[in-house]
Parts: sequence; C-alpha cells; structure tokens
Amino acid sequence: MKQQLITWFDCESDAGSALKATCLSVSWITCELNNNFKIIEDLSGTLNSRFKNSRPFEVDAMLAHNIPIKNIKNQKLSNFELVDEWEKAFKHLSDKGTIFATFNGFNYDNLLLNNSLFINLKRPYITSKQQFDLLPAVRACSVFAPGALEYEDNAKGNKSFKLQAMLRANGLTTEKAHDSWHDTLSTLKLGKLLNDKAPDVFSAALELRRKADVLPKIKKEDIFCWHEAYFKTTIYCGTYLGESIFPGWYYLYDLRKNPEEILSLDMQGLKEALSRSKKWIRTLKSNRAPIIMKKEMYELDEEYRALGMTEIKKRYNLLKKYKEELANKVRLIQEESYNEKKEFNQTDQHPEEKIYSLDITIEERNLMNQFNLNNSAKERKNIFNRFKNDDLKKLAEMKVFDNYKKEELEKKFCEIFSLRDYKRVKKRVAKLILDTSDTPSPFTKIPTQLARIDTLRVIAEKNEDDEKMKQLDELNKYLEDMMNDYEKVS
Repeated sequence: MKQQLITWFDCESDAGSALKATCLSVSWITCELNNNFKIIEDLSGTLNSRFKNSRPFEVDAMLAHNIPIKNIKNQKLSNFELVDEWEKAFKHLSDKGTIFATFNGFNYDNLLLNNSLFINLKRPYITSKQQFDLLPAVRACSVFAPGALEYEDNAKGNKSFKLQAMLRANGLTTEKAHDSWHDTLSTLKLGKLLNDKAPDVFSAALELRRKADVLPKIKKEDIFCWHEAYFKTTIYCGTYLGESIFPGWYYLYDLRKNPEEILSLDMQGLKEALSRSKKWIRTLKSNRAPIIMKKEMYELDEEYRALGMTEIKKRYNLLKKYKEELANKVRLIQEESYNEKKEFNQTDQHPEEKIYSLDITIEERNLMNQFNLNNSAKERKNIFNRFKNDDLKKLAEMKVFDNYKKEELEKKFCEIFSLRDYKRVKKRVAKLILDTSDTPSPFTKIPTQLARIDTLRVIAEKNEDDEKMKQLDELNKYLEDMMNDYEKVS
C-alpha cells in the first residue's frame, strides 16, 4: 500500500500578524503517516533569511523566538530567496500528495506562506489541496475524548492549548521553544501522541482535509457533532442547513434551539433572533478542515444530554421540512448585513493587502512568472513595463527593494529602475513605517514598537532582568537606526 505522506511545518517571523510578517525561518519534516510517523530525511529541511529592507519587526515576536539580530542579518538568503526555495520545496511535496500539517497554521503559518508568495508575485495556496491543523484536533480531543491527553490550566483557569503547554502537560520534551525546527518536531510528536491516544478524533481531523469532501459529508449525515473554541471548547450537535453567502462556507443549525421558536417568525423577527448573542446558526468553513463527529457524542455535553436524542431527532425532523426556506431567509439577512458593512468600509487598501481582491489576468500572471525567473536587469525592466496593473508594479518594485543587502541596495535597484524610482519607493516605505497614527497598515510601525520597548524596559528594570534589558537595547538600536535612515527621505 502506498504510504500517505504528512509534512509538518512551522515558521518563525518578525510579527504577530501573518499579513505584516516576514518569515525569518521555516522548517518542515515529512513522515509516513501509516508507518508509525517515520521521518523521511530528504523531504525535510530548514530555510532562514535576512530581514526585509522595508519591514520593521514587532518587538514581542522577536523576544518570543529570541533569534539574535546579528544572526538574521548574516543569513545568506534574502527573504525573496527564502520564499523562492520554500515554494519549490512545497510544490515538490504537493506533487507527492503530502498533507501539510501545522499547529495553529490556519490562523498563522498557512496565511504567512500565502501572503509571502502573493507579495513576491507568486501564486499562493500551495498547501490548500490537503491541509491539517493540529490545534483544532487537540481542542476537539479535550471534549470528544476527555482524558486522552493532558492539559495545563492558564491563568484564567481554562485549559491552555498553546504548543509549549501541551508539550509540558504530556511529557514531550523539546530542546528549544519557538525555534522552527524544534517546534516542527514537537508538533509531529504531539500529532503522533494524539493519533495513539485518540485515533477517532485524529482520523476525523484528517478526513475533511480536502475542501471538496466537506459538503458531501455534512449533507449525508442527518445529525452530527462538531466543536468550536473561543474562550473554551464547546460541543455542538446539529445539522446542515444550507450554503452561506460565501462559497465553501455552510450554515449549520444548533439543535439546542427549538425550530418551533424560529419557523413562525417573520423576516424582522428572524433578523432580531439572528442578532442575539447565543447564536443558533453556526458557520462551517470548508477550507478549515472541520472535524465532524458522530451524533452519539451529544451525550458528552450536559445541555444536549438533558434534551435527549428523542427530542433532538424531533427537532431535526421538524427543521428538515423547512431547511431550504429558512436557509434562504438567513442568506438574505446576512447578505444585507454584509453589503452594509462593505459600503461603510471604503478604506483604500495597499497592494500588500489585496491577496483576496486583486484581479490578476492570465497575461499578467505570465508576466509575474517571467519577472521572477529572469535575472537580467534589462529584461526585468522590460517585463515590468508590460504590467498594466499599478498594484502589481508596486509589488514588483518592493520585491526588488527587499532583495538586496542594505549596502548594495541602491546600486542593484537602479540597475532595473531609476534613482528617482528608488527615492519614490523609499519615501513610500518611510511614510508607512514612520506613521504615528492608528490607521491600519500592512507594515509594522517603528514609533509603536519603540513605545513598546519603553514599556518592557520598565518591567525588566523592576524585575532586575539584565538579560532582557540587553535584548531590548539591541532591538531598540536596530529600530532607531532604521528610523534614522528613513527619516532622511520622509
């Protein structure tokens, strides 16, 4: 039998937001899922890169992974070169049919990869064919297989699902926290433990890793269970209601709510019922590899157990007759709400923020590929001049601007563009990173980070933490030097 590959990966970056971050280190470890998670050495690796010229870092992100600035500055690869190698490696793995696995990757690592590809004029979504996130599976395990894994409590008395907390609680050792290679290896170990201790949950978490498999699954099941996690992890028992206003997103009906209370409402009453805090219409996203469990799991929740399966089935049978009608009404109400919000939010986006909205033609996609492949300055300029989309032009300029070491940047940039272009691009960067307003931006802002350092210094002094003070001084110097450089052109 052909072995199913699973590739675990983790990124360390310079920002908490994946849409602002520069990936400084990425590691991946590929193993055979059906062969006791045996690691395949030649399908594993690590890439490290330098900072981008245009991007300051977030102080807390740097303190978390604790990679010395001098180590980052001395890396051989620019960030574009890291992204280029990352793309090649993951395309190769995708062609082999691997499952891409992360810990909280739906909220970070996959987003970081997609955005890194996009702003470097590459096609994103390499990992989207088959993707799996261990964090939701670990959360699901806490309610669907209680006792299978151990959990620490956080300061608020709730279970902590952070990777390092899960490793400690389950006796899994790691040589170094917040290091891409060791975090990847730790995630693999935790995944193997989950598979050993709660195979039904692990299997369910893998089952819907392909988006196309989600709708047939939830339409086939009459009643099923799933979980959601906000401040705590909660079991839901319900049924598929219909397709939402967004492709690949589906409405689920929580059978805690008696359909008799809903089906008699007019549109205004339904609108008010939908706006109340205890939401009985839930949204399932097919691109998030949802975990669907058997309806018998309802007994693990006190509310559903009190209702009993006889009552739950009675509610389901009543709702089944009016599913389509109710789904249509919900769609109309939510579409109206979405359009109102869309009208209200007319803020212009920067090109770096348009991964979901930038309309790229086939012709320009081909030009993007050529721009990436051609190392000749003259040819790259010719290709650049053929771009019709101004946003793509800005991304292309930024790609070149961020690809060279500081000491050679102006010379290399001006081999493709003019000195006037160089000054214009640098001025744009200066405006974004020196901004003192609260305006949202895809760029980390230096004044905000310097203020954060001042706050952390007070705490470090109070705690007499000389090592932390030394770290903060190093981070402060880098940001102040960067600020002084850009203030000359702002």
